[in-house]
Amino acid sequence: MSTQEHVYFQADHGPPRFAAEIAPVVGMTVIRGDGGETYLSRPLPDGGQVGGELHANDLVEPGEPSFLDVFPLVLDVGITIPGRGRQLAVARALFTELAGVSPVPVALVRGYDFLIGVAGRTTGLIWFPEGVTPYAEHRDTWLPFQPIPPVGSP
Repeated sequence: MSTQEHVYFQADHGPPRFAAEIAPVVGMTVIRGDGGETYLSRPLPDGGQVGGELHANDLVEPGEPSFLDVFPLVLDVGITIPGRGRQLAVARALFTELAGVSPVPVALVRGYDFLIGVAGRTTGLIWFPEGVTPYAEHRDTWLPFQPIPPVGSP
């Protein structure tokens, strides 16, 4: 289980270009890693930072449907101060902010295990009930809210 939350984006271009587009809208700074990684970060009001790496969604597995298969990019969200509950609250707040300004559909996942919310221009912001996974076992719950796959997706 991941100790981070993850915000998925249905972006049609890679991490550096999408980061340059979305970061200024939510007051985040883009940081480039030595190996070409793309990170987003911003200060928290009470100290510390929130952010993480924006990278390609490499968890898509053919034959194992997931809500997340239609999202090419993912931002690993963590905070630099302790508190798992606090991190989830900060991630939810950041996601809510992103839901209002993102030019593409976004989804929030707790760890890799639980689908928290999805937002898009056609659906608005939707929160899922506690315990819904992004995997096939809960497909009936999430399928009506899954964004249409981007052009050129498998």
